[in-house]
Amino acid sequence: MDYKVVNFQIQPMTEEAADVLSAMLGEVGFDTFETTDDGLKAYIPACNYNEADVQQVVADFFIPGLYIIYNVEDIESQDWNKEWEQNSFDPVLERDFAIRLHPQGAFGSGSHETTYQLVDYLCRQDFSGQRVLDMGCGTGVLGIAMAKQGATHVVAIDIDDLSVANTKENFALNQFSNLTAIHGDASAISGMFSTIVANIHKNIILRDLPLYVQHLQQGGMLITSGFYTEDANSIILAAHSLGLQLVEQLSKNNWAVLVFRLS
Repeated sequence: MDYKVVNFQIQPMTEEAADVLSAMLGEVGFDTFETTDDGLKAYIPACNYNEADVQQVVADFFIPGLYIIYNVEDIESQDWNKEWEQNSFDPVLERDFAIRLHPQGAFGSGSHETTYQLVDYLCRQDFSGQRVLDMGCGTGVLGIAMAKQGATHVVAIDIDDLSVANTKENFALNQFSNLTAIHGDASAISGMFSTIVANIHKNIILRDLPLYVQHLQQGGMLITSGFYTEDANSIILAAHSLGLQLVEQLSKNNWAVLVFRLS
Protein backbone atom coordinates (compact mmCIF):
# COMPACT_ATOMS: atom_id res chain seq x y z
CA MET A 1 0.00 0.00 0.00
CA ASP A 2 1.34 3.45 -0.96
CA TYR A 3 1.41 6.20 1.64
CA LYS A 4 1.53 9.96 1.75
CA VAL A 5 3.53 11.83 4.36
CA VAL A 6 2.54 15.37 5.29
CA ASN A 7 5.38 17.41 6.76
CA PHE A 8 3.96 19.99 9.17
CA GLN A 9 6.06 22.89 10.42
CA ILE A 10 4.68 24.28 13.67
CA GLN A 11 5.91 27.75 14.57
CA PRO A 12 6.85 27.98 17.38
CA MET A 13 7.18 24.22 17.89
CA THR A 14 5.99 22.69 21.19
CA GLU A 15 5.26 19.08 22.23
CA GLU A 16 1.74 20.07 23.21
CA ALA A 17 1.10 21.48 19.73
CA ALA A 18 2.42 18.31 18.08
CA ASP A 19 0.18 16.14 20.29
CA VAL A 20 -2.90 18.23 19.55
CA LEU A 21 -2.17 18.20 15.83
CA SER A 22 -1.66 14.42 15.77
CA ALA A 23 -4.98 13.90 17.56
CA MET A 24 -6.79 16.13 15.07
CA LEU A 25 -5.16 14.35 12.14
CA GLY A 26 -6.08 10.98 13.61
CA GLU A 27 -9.73 11.98 13.28
CA VAL A 28 -9.31 12.27 9.48
CA GLY A 29 -7.47 9.01 8.87
CA PHE A 30 -3.78 9.59 9.59
CA ASP A 31 -2.41 6.55 11.40
CA THR A 32 1.27 7.13 12.20
CA PHE A 33 3.10 10.18 13.52
CA GLU A 34 6.72 11.22 14.02
CA THR A 35 7.68 14.34 15.95
CA THR A 36 10.45 16.38 14.35
CA ASP A 37 12.53 19.33 15.53
CA ASP A 38 10.21 21.81 13.87
CA GLY A 39 6.89 19.99 13.80
CA LEU A 40 5.32 16.68 12.84
CA LYS A 41 5.40 14.08 10.09
CA ALA A 42 2.00 12.46 9.62
CA TYR A 43 1.44 9.34 7.50
CA ILE A 44 -1.74 8.16 5.80
CA PRO A 45 -2.59 5.54 3.15
CA ALA A 46 -2.63 7.37 -0.17
CA CYS A 47 -6.13 6.10 -0.91
CA ASN A 48 -7.43 7.81 2.26
CA TYR A 49 -5.78 11.19 1.75
CA ASN A 50 -8.09 14.18 1.36
CA GLU A 51 -6.49 17.60 0.91
CA ALA A 52 -9.65 19.35 2.11
CA ASP A 53 -9.44 17.44 5.41
CA VAL A 54 -5.87 18.61 6.00
CA GLN A 55 -6.74 22.20 5.15
CA GLN A 56 -9.66 22.03 7.62
CA VAL A 57 -7.43 20.62 10.40
CA VAL A 58 -4.96 23.49 9.89
CA ALA A 59 -7.81 26.03 9.84
CA ASP A 60 -9.28 24.57 13.06
CA PHE A 61 -5.97 24.37 14.93
CA PHE A 62 -6.81 26.15 18.16
CA ILE A 63 -3.61 26.94 20.09
CA PRO A 64 -3.23 30.74 20.12
CA GLY A 65 0.02 32.22 18.84
CA LEU A 66 0.98 29.21 16.70
CA TYR A 67 0.70 28.72 12.98
CA ILE A 68 1.29 25.78 10.65
CA ILE A 69 2.60 25.30 7.14
CA TYR A 70 2.88 21.93 5.41
CA ASN A 71 3.87 20.04 2.29
CA VAL A 72 2.84 16.61 1.02
CA GLU A 73 5.04 13.81 -0.35
CA ASP A 74 4.21 10.45 -1.91
CA ILE A 75 5.92 7.36 -0.49
CA GLU A 76 5.89 4.02 -2.29
CA SER A 77 5.14 1.10 0.01
CA GLN A 78 8.64 -0.40 -0.15
CA ASP A 79 10.32 2.96 0.56
CA TRP A 80 7.88 3.70 3.41
CA ASN A 81 8.65 0.39 5.10
CA LYS A 82 12.40 0.90 4.76
CA GLU A 83 12.26 4.48 6.07
CA TRP A 84 10.14 3.47 9.04
CA GLU A 85 12.35 0.53 10.06
CA GLN A 86 15.62 2.42 9.66
CA ASN A 87 14.68 5.81 11.08
CA SER A 88 11.55 5.60 13.23
CA PHE A 89 11.15 2.16 14.80
CA ASP A 90 12.08 1.92 18.48
CA PRO A 91 11.81 -1.69 19.82
CA VAL A 92 10.41 -0.49 23.15
CA LEU A 93 7.95 -3.40 23.44
CA GLU A 94 10.71 -5.96 23.06
CA ARG A 95 12.72 -4.25 25.79
CA ASP A 96 9.82 -3.89 28.22
CA PHE A 97 7.51 -6.83 27.41
CA ALA A 98 9.58 -9.33 25.34
CA ILE A 99 7.30 -8.80 22.32
CA ARG A 100 9.23 -8.84 19.05
CA LEU A 101 7.98 -6.84 16.06
CA HIS A 102 8.92 -6.43 12.44
CA PRO A 103 6.73 -3.33 12.08
CA GLN A 104 6.52 -2.81 8.29
CA GLY A 105 5.31 0.72 9.00
CA ALA A 106 2.05 -0.45 10.52
CA PHE A 107 0.54 1.46 13.44
CA GLY A 108 1.21 -0.24 16.77
CA SER A 109 4.99 -0.22 17.08
CA GLY A 110 4.70 0.76 20.74
CA SER A 111 6.15 4.23 20.50
CA HIS A 112 2.73 5.88 20.89
CA GLU A 113 1.10 6.28 24.31
CA THR A 114 -2.05 4.40 23.30
CA THR A 115 -0.21 1.25 22.19
CA TYR A 116 2.22 1.24 25.11
CA GLN A 117 -0.56 1.77 27.68
CA LEU A 118 -2.63 -1.03 26.21
CA VAL A 119 0.24 -3.52 26.03
CA ASP A 120 1.18 -2.71 29.61
CA TYR A 121 -2.44 -3.22 30.71
CA LEU A 122 -2.97 -6.43 28.70
CA CYS A 123 0.27 -7.97 29.98
CA ARG A 124 -1.10 -7.65 33.53
CA GLN A 125 -4.37 -9.51 32.74
CA ASP A 126 -5.29 -13.19 32.47
CA PHE A 127 -6.87 -14.24 29.16
CA SER A 128 -6.57 -17.99 29.75
CA GLY A 129 -8.99 -19.95 27.59
CA GLN A 130 -10.43 -16.84 25.92
CA ARG A 131 -11.30 -16.16 22.29
CA VAL A 132 -10.27 -12.51 21.83
CA LEU A 133 -10.48 -9.85 19.11
CA ASP A 134 -7.84 -7.27 18.18
CA MET A 135 -9.88 -4.78 16.15
CA GLY A 136 -7.76 -2.49 13.95
CA CYS A 137 -4.79 -4.72 14.62
CA GLY A 138 -1.93 -2.75 12.97
CA THR A 139 1.13 -4.83 13.81
CA GLY A 140 -0.92 -7.34 15.81
CA VAL A 141 0.87 -6.40 19.01
CA LEU A 142 -2.27 -6.27 21.17
CA GLY A 143 -3.29 -9.72 20.00
CA ILE A 144 0.22 -10.96 20.75
CA ALA A 145 0.01 -9.50 24.27
CA MET A 146 -3.25 -11.37 24.87
CA ALA A 147 -1.78 -14.58 23.44
CA LYS A 148 1.16 -14.21 25.84
CA GLN A 149 -1.36 -13.99 28.68
CA GLY A 150 -3.12 -17.20 27.75
CA ALA A 151 -5.70 -16.39 25.04
CA THR A 152 -6.67 -19.59 23.25
CA HIS A 153 -7.47 -17.93 19.93
CA VAL A 154 -6.89 -14.42 18.60
CA VAL A 155 -8.87 -12.88 15.75
CA ALA A 156 -7.21 -9.78 14.27
CA ILE A 157 -9.00 -7.48 11.80
CA ASP A 158 -7.71 -4.44 9.89
CA ILE A 159 -8.80 -2.47 6.83
CA ASP A 160 -5.16 -2.33 5.67
CA ASP A 161 -3.96 -5.47 3.89
CA LEU A 162 -0.36 -4.61 4.87
CA SER A 163 -1.37 -4.70 8.54
CA VAL A 164 -3.04 -8.09 8.13
CA ALA A 165 0.11 -9.53 6.53
CA ASN A 166 2.32 -7.90 9.16
CA THR A 167 0.17 -9.29 12.00
CA LYS A 168 0.65 -12.80 10.64
CA GLU A 169 4.40 -12.21 10.41
CA ASN A 170 4.64 -10.87 13.96
CA PHE A 171 2.64 -13.74 15.46
CA ALA A 172 5.06 -16.17 13.83
CA LEU A 173 8.00 -14.07 15.05
CA ASN A 174 6.71 -14.47 18.61
CA GLN A 175 6.05 -18.20 18.07
CA PHE A 176 2.26 -18.03 18.28
CA SER A 177 0.02 -19.75 15.75
CA ASN A 178 -3.40 -19.27 17.37
CA LEU A 179 -4.39 -16.47 14.97
CA THR A 180 -7.05 -15.71 12.40
CA ALA A 181 -6.18 -12.49 10.54
CA ILE A 182 -8.91 -10.85 8.44
CA HIS A 183 -8.81 -7.95 5.96
CA GLY A 184 -11.91 -5.85 6.59
CA ASP A 185 -13.76 -3.51 8.93
CA ALA A 186 -16.05 -4.22 11.89
CA SER A 187 -18.62 -5.80 9.58
CA ALA A 188 -16.16 -8.72 9.25
CA ILE A 189 -16.51 -9.64 12.95
CA SER A 190 -17.97 -13.12 13.39
CA GLY A 191 -18.74 -15.19 16.46
CA MET A 192 -18.50 -14.32 20.13
CA PHE A 193 -15.54 -13.03 22.15
CA SER A 194 -14.59 -12.85 25.81
CA THR A 195 -12.48 -9.73 25.20
CA ILE A 196 -12.47 -7.16 22.39
CA VAL A 197 -9.70 -4.56 22.13
CA ALA A 198 -10.13 -1.58 19.79
CA ASN A 199 -7.27 0.91 19.50
CA ILE A 200 -8.88 3.07 16.83
CA HIS A 201 -9.99 6.66 16.35
CA LYS A 202 -12.89 7.94 18.46
CA ASN A 203 -15.42 8.31 15.63
CA ILE A 204 -14.83 4.74 14.42
CA ILE A 205 -15.24 3.37 17.96
CA LEU A 206 -18.51 5.29 18.37
CA ARG A 207 -19.77 4.03 15.02
CA ASP A 208 -18.86 0.40 15.70
CA LEU A 209 -19.80 0.08 19.39
CA PRO A 210 -23.10 -1.71 18.64
CA LEU A 211 -21.23 -4.34 16.61
CA TYR A 212 -18.69 -4.86 19.40
CA VAL A 213 -21.51 -5.39 21.91
CA GLN A 214 -23.29 -7.76 19.54
CA HIS A 215 -20.21 -10.02 19.50
CA LEU A 216 -19.22 -9.69 23.16
CA GLN A 217 -20.12 -12.46 25.60
CA GLN A 218 -22.11 -11.61 28.71
CA GLY A 219 -19.60 -10.43 31.31
CA GLY A 220 -17.01 -9.89 28.57
CA MET A 221 -14.58 -6.98 28.40
CA LEU A 222 -14.32 -4.20 25.81
CA ILE A 223 -11.06 -2.24 25.99
CA THR A 224 -10.82 0.94 23.89
CA SER A 225 -8.12 3.51 23.19
CA GLY A 226 -6.87 5.83 20.46
CA PHE A 227 -8.39 9.10 21.70
CA TYR A 228 -7.73 11.97 24.11
CA THR A 229 -9.06 11.97 27.68
CA GLU A 230 -11.43 14.84 26.84
CA ASP A 231 -13.10 12.56 24.28
CA ALA A 232 -13.65 9.75 26.78
CA ASN A 233 -17.04 10.96 28.05
CA SER A 234 -18.71 10.65 24.65
CA ILE A 235 -17.56 7.02 24.41
CA ILE A 236 -18.58 6.28 28.01
CA LEU A 237 -22.10 7.64 27.42
CA ALA A 238 -22.52 5.64 24.21
CA ALA A 239 -21.17 2.50 25.88
CA HIS A 240 -23.53 2.85 28.87
CA SER A 241 -26.50 3.10 26.52
CA LEU A 242 -25.55 -0.32 25.13
CA GLY A 243 -25.24 -2.05 28.51
CA LEU A 244 -21.49 -1.60 29.00
CA GLN A 245 -20.24 -0.54 32.42
CA LEU A 246 -16.98 1.36 32.85
CA VAL A 247 -14.67 -0.57 35.19
CA GLU A 248 -11.34 1.21 34.66
CA GLN A 249 -9.99 4.37 33.06
CA LEU A 250 -6.30 5.03 32.40
CA SER A 251 -4.45 8.00 30.94
CA LYS A 252 -0.92 8.77 29.80
CA ASN A 253 0.04 12.17 28.38
CA ASN A 254 -3.68 12.87 27.88
CA TRP A 255 -4.28 9.68 25.85
CA ALA A 256 -7.04 7.52 27.35
CA VAL A 257 -7.77 3.83 27.81
CA LEU A 258 -11.32 2.78 28.78
CA VAL A 259 -12.15 -0.70 30.06
CA PHE A 260 -15.82 -1.78 29.96
CA ARG A 261 -17.69 -4.91 31.04
CA LEU A 262 -20.92 -6.10 29.40
CA SER A 263 -23.41 -6.48 32.25
